Amino acid sequence: MADVADEVARWMGILSSGMLIGEEAERSALRAHHVLGRERLLELRAWFDAQPPEAVADAKVAIVEAIMSIALADGGLEDRERALADHMIELAELDEVTQVALRDRISAPPTLDAVVPRIAHPSLRELVLVMAWQMAKVDGRVEQEEHGAYGVLADRLGVTPVRSQELRALFRGE
Repeated sequence: MADVADEVARWMGILSSGMLIGEEAERSALRAHHVLGRERLLELRAWFDAQPPEAVADAKVAIVEAIMSIALADGGLEDRERALADHMIELAELDEVTQVALRDRISAPPTLDAVVPRIAHPSLRELVLVMAWQMAKVDGRVEQEEHGAYGVLADRLGVTPVRSQELRALFRGE
């Protein structure tokens, strides 16, 4: 799995727990810092801390579901996309029952109408777009349908076209 994809896959667990254990977690946190900056990252951590556990778990599930909309845009999941989705679910620190349920519906996530409102924080929405872009390119190419789905997701998340392009460009060479 690509290093950047692995690092962004760790964001959900790190942000919700605040735990930086090991070099992988530290590199992942630096990636999130690179995307949001220190102040916005601290604000997002504080937001996670203020949420009840059920809301945090629901946001994590919604994040995976939103990301899957990109992976499925070209008609199906390739092996690398499925592996990254499984990796994200594993690192999200969800309970076993939720992980199993999420894996069971990975090929048919809910509509963005059902998903987007559950990703409430603006900074989290930007991180979701970065994760979605990593999902789109994990198989070595980004299909036209994935480009389109990324634009739709960005629009639905309320991220401007300029900012969504900036987020995509952050890791262009990696």
